[in-house]
Amino acid sequence: MDNYREFTEESEVPAYLEWRKHNPGGFVLNINTWTPTSPMTYIIHSAKRCPSLDSPPLKNRDNPITSDHPKLCSTDIQDLIGRMELKGLPYKLCGCCLEVHTGSLK
Repeated sequence: MDNYREFTEESEVPAYLEWRKHNPGGFVLNINTWTPTSPMTYIIHSAKRCPSLDSPPLKNRDNPITSDHPKLCSTDIQDLIGRMELKGLPYKLCGCCLEVHTGSLK
């Protein structure tokens, strides 16, 4: 069964880090609401193997989760993709940790 969680508040950072630790084969949909029309707004990452999640930009480093920068996490990548497609939202797979063309792990 899918293990889906939404993390939307700064107070949830410890729970988000625990989710990643306990779901190393899972996926994180990183959302940047500051630029909602950008193709870089919705990016799916590997929960364990992504350097951009482990070392976010300096302005996000202390608070990787805010109401403007939530994370949707799932053990099923198709769940995250389906949620984006259902809403008609663009998304991309991270070029650092996921194969862009096949959706497979690097």
